[in-house]
Amino acid sequence: MFKKMMCVMVISLTAVIWPTFAQNNYPNQPIKFIVPYSPGGLPDTVARQLSISLGQRLGQSIIVDNRPGGGGVIAAQTVKSAPADGYTFLVTDTISFNMSPITNTNLPYNPKKDFTPIALVARAPNFLAILPNIPANNIDEFATYVKAHPGQINYGSSGIGTPHHLAMEALKSALNLDMTHVPFKGTSQSVPALVGGQVQAVYAALPSLSGFVKTNQVKIIGVASLQPSKLAPTVPAIGQKIPGYEYVHVIGLFGLSNIPADVIKKINTELEALANIPTTQETLSPMGIEFNVVGPVAAQKHLVDETARLEKLLKDTKLQLQ
Repeated sequence: MFKKMMCVMVISLTAVIWPTFAQNNYPNQPIKFIVPYSPGGLPDTVARQLSISLGQRLGQSIIVDNRPGGGGVIAAQTVKSAPADGYTFLVTDTISFNMSPITNTNLPYNPKKDFTPIALVARAPNFLAILPNIPANNIDEFATYVKAHPGQINYGSSGIGTPHHLAMEALKSALNLDMTHVPFKGTSQSVPALVGGQVQAVYAALPSLSGFVKTNQVKIIGVASLQPSKLAPTVPAIGQKIPGYEYVHVIGLFGLSNIPADVIKKINTELEALANIPTTQETLSPMGIEFNVVGPVAAQKHLVDETARLEKLLKDTKLQLQ
């Protein structure tokens, strides 16, 4: 009888102690970053850079698993079907994450209830570039020129519903501009279209534009953010001219809503340590990416604010994104 009671006590104690023990020893197996895009895009680039640097700090390998398709649904479902133990994360841009329930009311998951932001890890600002023969060197002069040529200015984007598209539609709405949208499949098409004169303006990341700026084939007149970018601090922030204007690719790390708090704390501690290492930013800057760590509370506020901004934009412009 005594032996049986001891066995029951040992089993009970093990059940209580094991979760704490496992979390304190986190991570003790490889971690997965699920990316809802094909290799080569911005979230994939950030995930792969982070898999190396964060993996080294955690002492575990981090595997990047690309699950494109379904507007991010396939990747999100992959994470949702995994255990909430801190070994499977979604790495994606917040605009796509926030847009998914707005444009798709039949999602098989609830982004707000099923997922929680672990941290925001990177920003890639979009710069407004125009043809050099347009007599404008800032956003005010550009607006004046567009208003003098209503319906004659075409702008290119990386596709319907992308941050590049939304940024320009928000600009049109705020400044009452009449421009025509020409969607392309990524900046690899929209920027050459600008250089070739097919369109007169585009939003794009700095590396996509810098070579053409040096050869005077395009000129940059602003950045779609509230503050100037560290990547090009002399370029004016359009958000300082238009209140609340910010259309930046922000890359976030998301986990399931019931992920252990100790895991969130551990991940953020190591991310903050990486942010203090100069080589972390030096690696990403040439790619047009700012390494910018924001913890879970501020990350949640960013998601709420961005969702409100996107919903207002769609309401004001009556954009059709299908």
